[in-house]
Amino acid sequence: MESKTMKIIIFLMVFVFAMTWSPSSAQPTDSEGCFKAFKSTSGGCLESIKGILHGHVHGIKKECCGTVSIVSDMCWPIIFPSMPYIRFVLKGICTIKYSLH
Repeated sequence: MESKTMKIIIFLMVFVFAMTWSPSSAQPTDSEGCFKAFKSTSGGCLESIKGILHGHVHGIKKECCGTVSIVSDMCWPIIFPSMPYIRFVLKGICTIKYSLH
């Protein structure tokens, strides 16, 4: 029970941080480079991420979480321009689900 409580606390901390974070004005100029990691991932990683936005949290696979962990933080505002906080939510979900850091 303690492990589940810690996971919930960590997720809430990530969520609160994500809601208070504002994106940097320094953005990479190579948008194709930002999408490259997701295109090389099999299993529709971007579709899984979009599913999370609609409440389908269990749809993300471990391979996709691995990709989420290696994508540059500066790429997330390019990939999801209206949701720069999504990287924190995804990293929180992947940490809880697969213990990835």
